[in-house]
Amino acid sequence: MKMTPDDPALTAFVLGELSEDEVANTNRALNCDENLLAEKETLTALTGMLSDLLAGGSYTLGEERITEIHKAGQLPDSNVLVLEHRRRSRRQSFLAMGGVAAVVMTGFVALSQFDVSQTNRGVDGSGGNVVEKATSAGRSENLPAEVEIQSADGRAIPLGISKADPSFVERALLADGKFPEREEFKIADWVNLGAVEFEPSVVMTGLEVYSEGGPCPWDSKKSLWMVIFRPVGGRMISSAAKVVFEPEFVVSAHLLGGGETRKTGPLKLKEFNSTQIFLYELETKNDGDQLGGVSITTDQGDNGYLPIYSPRQAKKIKTVGFRTAVVLGGFARWAASDPRKEETLAMLAREARNLITREEVTDVSCRYALDIILQSEETLNR
Repeated sequence: MKMTPDDPALTAFVLGELSEDEVANTNRALNCDENLLAEKETLTALTGMLSDLLAGGSYTLGEERITEIHKAGQLPDSNVLVLEHRRRSRRQSFLAMGGVAAVVMTGFVALSQFDVSQTNRGVDGSGGNVVEKATSAGRSENLPAEVEIQSADGRAIPLGISKADPSFVERALLADGKFPEREEFKIADWVNLGAVEFEPSVVMTGLEVYSEGGPCPWDSKKSLWMVIFRPVGGRMISSAAKVVFEPEFVVSAHLLGGGETRKTGPLKLKEFNSTQIFLYELETKNDGDQLGGVSITTDQGDNGYLPIYSPRQAKKIKTVGFRTAVVLGGFARWAASDPRKEETLAMLAREARNLITREEVTDVSCRYALDIILQSEETLNR
């Protein structure tokens, strides 16, 4: 059988756990597959970081984590809970093997990659002095929020947003079984974790774009619209995007996780090299086939256009990308809410479990974020 980059045997090979015959077979596979070799090098590098962090210590789960596993084993569907699911991503396996030290390392790595500050710098009303302001739960003040649709002028899509670091939830749950404060959750950043494979609707030089609409699970009177921007090959791309909603059909559009209603300035090119995902909550009136569109420009001189179709035009079966964005955004929305209803978390956990067990989601950070939802439900229901 041909070895694939997600084969658990590759992890065992890096950790030196294979027999001589298995090592020989793996080496042959590595010599014939560049993708496999690249994944092996990534795992080797991660092993080295863990080894340095643990000062040469052995890779074990530790007594505390083993106890957690046995406790989890007494619960329904425990085989798919965080870090114990057989088909979990290998990087999550490394987190488990590294125990608390690995989680600490993940936090340092995440801090170097993502904006995890819980305050934003703003401008006071006296003439431009910069002051520190705390953001409200689940919102980011640097992102536009509610947009009243009064004309077809359009608004800039805030490309270049950060991704959440879900490990802070795991650290809190493992430390004392308590959930982090509501103010620590930024919805837009959690939505942006949902990177999955998709067939692009618009293909440009260096950039692929996709959009999809569907029902809103927390408000039956509204609908959701998702748009994804993906740089080709993970290369840095500089682009700008403007969304235009037709006032004849759309009353308002709310970017989940946006912090305030404000006018958007002129379009500016933003640099990014990772998938950018945005989820808008739409209030519509009248039925129309097309609610608006997205205009995209890049620094390479490319222009693209993506129509926004009405929810009734959408597919009945939602794609993995849409379902994942809704679950991750819904979880952050739940975590930032007051009260945090148990039934809402249970529904989110069921959908997260479905996405994991059917192996529909392969992206490492995305699977980890979905696993955090399962761990949250397990811990809070003890």
